[in-house]
Amino acid sequence: MADVPVLVCTAGSLEGNRYTVLDGSEISIGRSDENQIILIEDGVSRFHARLHNDNGTLWLRDAGSRNGVFVNDLRVTDHHALRVGDVIRVAESEFTLRWLSDEEDTASFHGVPSPGGRWWWPFKT
Repeated sequence: MADVPVLVCTAGSLEGNRYTVLDGSEISIGRSDENQIILIEDGVSRFHARLHNDNGTLWLRDAGSRNGVFVNDLRVTDHHALRVGDVIRVAESEFTLRWLSDEEDTASFHGVPSPGGRWWWPFKT
């Protein structure tokens, strides 16, 4: 099975939620209930950003938001190709891009957060 991108919300009102982005699909982020990811936070536009999976490349585009969308703390002004490990920030919410296969692998590990807040454990249990 090919790797499938997964957005994991790591901060904000949806912390802990995961969103799979299948090839050819699009996910929109914003305040409106017409979005797939609905963020009811100050600074979030009705239609804030869009993600599109095109043949294994995940693209992020600002949908004309007033406060912007950021990847690794840099504002996206047009569209941006994402890589695994990138952190997307919309207002107070953050999402980390991972592979579905990595998410499945981490389910078989146990550990504690490192000082940077990331989970790690060197041995399978």
